[in-house]
Amino acid sequence: MNDSIKTAELYIDDENYEEALKLAKKRHSKDDIETYLAILDLLIDRDYIPAIEEKGMYYQYFDENHDNGDYGEKYFDKYLEKQPRSINVLCDKALSRFNKNEVDEAIEYMEKAEEKYKSYSAIEKPRISKKEVKMGKIELLIQAKRYEKALDELNSYEKTYGSDAKLDLYKGQMLQKNGDNRKAIEYLDKSLENEDTLTGLNSKADALYEMKQYKQALRLYNDCISYEKKASDNLELVTNFNYKAAFCCINLNKEQEAIKYLNKTINMLNEHGRLPKDLESIYQKCSFEKERIMKKGEVKDEEFRQTRFFSARTSIIILIIIMIFYVILKILGY
Repeated sequence: MNDSIKTAELYIDDENYEEALKLAKKRHSKDDIETYLAILDLLIDRDYIPAIEEKGMYYQYFDENHDNGDYGEKYFDKYLEKQPRSINVLCDKALSRFNKNEVDEAIEYMEKAEEKYKSYSAIEKPRISKKEVKMGKIELLIQAKRYEKALDELNSYEKTYGSDAKLDLYKGQMLQKNGDNRKAIEYLDKSLENEDTLTGLNSKADALYEMKQYKQALRLYNDCISYEKKASDNLELVTNFNYKAAFCCINLNKEQEAIKYLNKTINMLNEHGRLPKDLESIYQKCSFEKERIMKKGEVKDEEFRQTRFFSARTSIIILIIIMIFYVILKILGY
């Protein structure tokens, strides 16, 4: 038994549970996970429920396989058995359900958390505000691609809390996804005045693209491309602004430039093997468009030309030289 666990036991014997939990968190910050979890288990044995949530959050955020894909949910359930009106842990549980692709249940738990603000337990003050709970629910809806419902919730949020940075960005995105491109640009411009974000730039470009303002859209897609390394883990986003840049060029009669974007998108998606249905559709669309352009014979594929091939005449000469060299070697006894 190490010194930290012995110290934690002394704290626990004195019912100084907060200090024991602080010590556990210190060991976590030092990457001493074994000691961290051992102290949490000692606290859980004493029914100190903050340690139950702490252990659930470890498996939700830090454990590599998230406790075999449980995402801390069994600990959140244990906590809620003892404190069913915990707004904090209802939100934790919602995220666990979302991580397991149980989107409807995740949203239901966020709604429960929102409702509990009417009479939350005096034992546990929520660490997140009702406003943040509502925005958390909206973010789950956006991640689940429930754009119409997300827009309804954003309208409700705006009536209650007014405008803020997240509202402007998300409402601009959802207006665009729901086809109201002009209104979307109003919100996205407010968002981009506050902070240039890839998602904001991409959404504004999408709005302009849908409005057939291809020149302005292409400029914004190129802005996105210049920062795409920051979104390298978001294949859907990076694919969107690359392939739409290609189609902006096509609509602007810049087919030579379009080929560069098409090649980039095709190669990028090729690297990922099996693709989700929507990305596979984009891949097919880009491949078809490239083939259509190349068949016209008016555009050169510069990437393809980087691979050099010998002419037929040169190839025959090389073959003859090889054959002569082979015969000479045979004569010499090799």
